[in-house]
Amino acid sequence: MRRSLLPFLFLLTACTCMPFSIDWGSGPPAAGSTPVDIYALDVASLDEVGQLARQHLEALTAIGPRLAGSQEESRAAEYIAYVLSSAGYSPEVQWFTALDYYEEEMVDSANVVAVRDGESTQEIIVGAHYDSSDEGLGTDDNASGVAVLLEVAEQVAQANLPYTVRFIAFGAEEAGFLGSAVYVEQMDESERAHTLVMINLDSLVAGDIPYVYSDEGEDAAARDWMLAWAEDNGLGLQTIRNVDLADEDGYGTSDYDSFRSVSIPWAYLESTNWNLGDQDGYTQVDPRYGDEGAIIHTQYDTLAYIDSTFPARADERLNLFVTVLNEFLTQYSVTP
Repeated sequence: MRRSLLPFLFLLTACTCMPFSIDWGSGPPAAGSTPVDIYALDVASLDEVGQLARQHLEALTAIGPRLAGSQEESRAAEYIAYVLSSAGYSPEVQWFTALDYYEEEMVDSANVVAVRDGESTQEIIVGAHYDSSDEGLGTDDNASGVAVLLEVAEQVAQANLPYTVRFIAFGAEEAGFLGSAVYVEQMDESERAHTLVMINLDSLVAGDIPYVYSDEGEDAAARDWMLAWAEDNGLGLQTIRNVDLADEDGYGTSDYDSFRSVSIPWAYLESTNWNLGDQDGYTQVDPRYGDEGAIIHTQYDTLAYIDSTFPARADERLNLFVTVLNEFLTQYSVTP
C-alpha cells in the first residue's frame, strides 16, 4: 500500500476482542459461495515452499475487491480465521468501528489475531492487511502479504520458536491504517516493551525487486539479519538504507507506521523498483506495464495480469518471502 496516512488519530466507537465464532455448523460455507471454493485447499499435494501461499493468493483474489467495511472484506476475514483455526491456532477477532478518512464515513472492520507461543514471552508481530482498494482485485495489494503470513503461520504452528509470534491480519488499512492503529492503541506499555519488532508484509508479488526496509541503528537488527541470511543463501533480497517511505506530509505508507509511531522497531517487506521513475519506490515495474509502472491501486492488480505479464514472478516472490520469514521466526535471536 502506497497511500498517505492522515494524522494518527481515529474515531473508535467499538472495539472487542473475542474468539472467532462465525457459525459454520459442521464446516465452512458451502462450495460455490464465492467464485471458487476458497476453503478447498489440497495441502497434502504441496511440496514446495510458496505453493500453499499461492493457493491463499488465489482464494483471496477470487473474493474480489475487499473494500474496508464491505461484505468481501468480511469474507476475507472469515477465510483467514478459518485457515488459522485449521492450522491449530485459536484466532481472535478484534472488531472495531472507525472513521474512514478518505470516504468520510464510519466503517465496521476487524483484525484477525493468532498467537504461537515461543520460548520467550517477548513477541515478534507479523502483520499484513487483507482489505484492498476498489480498483483491480487486490492481488498484490495485499492478498500477497496475507498469503505469505498464512503459509508461514502454518509452517511454524508446531515449531520451536525462540520468541512468541503474533500473526495479525489487519482490516481497513486502505481507509487510513485503521486496523493497525486500533491494535497499537489498545496495547499497554508492557506489551509495547515486549515487542521486539513488527514485520510488515505488503505488496510482495508484482514489483521487479524484493526489498526489506527499516529504520537504521539498533532498529535495523531484524532487517540486517534477513539481508545477511538471504545473501548467504543466494536470495536476491535488497534494501534501501536510510529509506524515506514518507509522503510529502511526513506520514508512512503501510501498517508499519502505526507501530513506528510508538517507537516499536519494524521491518517492511515489499517488491517494487527504486531504480525507476522518480526513484522513490512508487514505480513498481517498467512504465510500459500497469499504469505507468504502478500495479497497486489500478485495474492491473489482478493475478491474471501479473501472471501473464510477469510469468513465474508471483511464485518466485512467494517462495522467497515465505522462506526468509520462516527462517527469521525460527532462527532469529537478539544478542544479550
